[in-house]
Formats: sequence, C-alpha cells, structure tokens
Amino acid sequence: MIIIPAVDILGSKCVRLTMGDYDIKKEYNLSPSEAAVNWQELGAKRLHLVDLDGAKSGNPDNFDIIRDILKSVKIPVEVGGGIRDNKTIESYFDTGASYVVLGSILFKDIGSVSSSLLKYKGKIIAGIDLYDEKIAISGWKEFVEIPFAEAVENLKGNYGVETFIFTDIKKDGMLSGVNLNLISRLAKLNISLIASGGVSALDDIVKLKELNLPNLKGVIVGKALYDGRLDLKKANALLL
Repeated sequence: MIIIPAVDILGSKCVRLTMGDYDIKKEYNLSPSEAAVNWQELGAKRLHLVDLDGAKSGNPDNFDIIRDILKSVKIPVEVGGGIRDNKTIESYFDTGASYVVLGSILFKDIGSVSSSLLKYKGKIIAGIDLYDEKIAISGWKEFVEIPFAEAVENLKGNYGVETFIFTDIKKDGMLSGVNLNLISRLAKLNISLIASGGVSALDDIVKLKELNLPNLKGVIVGKALYDGRLDLKKANALLL
C-alpha cells in the first residue's frame, strides 16, 4: 500500500472540499503545481489529480494546469474529474498521465468510452463514490440503483477494468478516520483497490496496514496532509 496525495483543482487553485460540497472548500496558499512538486519532493510515489471544475461541467476545464503538472513531476499521476469522452482520455494520456480515472460516464454511457477501456486496459481506473454504500455520480447529485458489488463485477468482467478507487463520501474531507469495515468488504471483491476518504492521522495508516489486505494498493490522502496532521515521510517509512 502506498500513500497517494490528492491535488484537487478548483478555479485554478489548490483546494479541499468537505463531503464534495463546492460551497464548503478550503483554499491553500500553494498552487496546484507547487503542491504536486512538494509531495513528490517529500517522497510521494504517485499523485491523484482531480479537476473539480471539470467534474461539475463535464469538460477538461483545468487541462492546461494538469498538463503543466504532468510535465513538472516524474512520479506516476492518475487524473480524474469530468473525463467523459475518448478524446479527453487520449489527450490526458498523450500529455503524460499514467492513469485516467473515470466515474459518471461508466454509469451514464459506458458504450461511448468502451474503445478507450480496451485501448488503455490496465490504465483506466474506475472511480466509485459511495454514500451509505450507494453509488453516487454527477458530482454526487445522483444515485445509481446498482449494488456496488454488481457494478464492480460488470466493469471487471465485461470491460476489463482492474483497479477501483472507492471514496466514502461521508468520510471525505471530514478527518474522521477511515471506514475499516467497508474497506475490508471492498477488498473481498478481488480487485486492485485504492481507498479514499477519512484519513486523519498516522493512526489511520497504521490501522489500514494492520488489515493486511494484499489488494489494497493505496490510500488517497488530502486534507490530513495539507493541514499537517499527517507527515508523508513518516507514513511512507511505516509502510516500508
């Protein structure tokens, strides 16, 4: 398991939202590019970039900023937020993204991106956001009436998706601790799993490590890192 720092971009600024609410945001004094380089210098093995403007509009609104970040770091980067067509997927890979995270489009019109799922097999990550274990899409404004286990089975079996980021919406940005029970259940789905939501301090990393889940490949951390509650170097040392 690795720690994956998040760089969330809104209005060209580096921000953190609370439970995905655009009205409850905290802006940071460093730019998205500065944040990305900072986490790399502190030992991050991978970055999670999110275009929050794009997540709302469905367009790659912060493409130029993300392109500049991809040029400025040497570690793998996964990019998500409003990526809903083959052209945008290809553009991000062409500009240096290691992985592209797809969310809403997988449930609204997966056929429109099925060619990319095949072309970039192993590099497309499914981002599944859960609220009370229901799949939320479109900026967490709509719900999908499919159990998450069934959704995983479909995406893996029929479209070859291998890696899944599961975000616990109620935990996101709350610094309230990770949902160990949910993560343990998700790990039983026989997928490569990246957890997101709730990390508040080093103790959460210890608890995740103690689960001893071989397919828990990473945990995305945002506010805890930016607010100084979690030391990335110490967390990385713990996971060696």
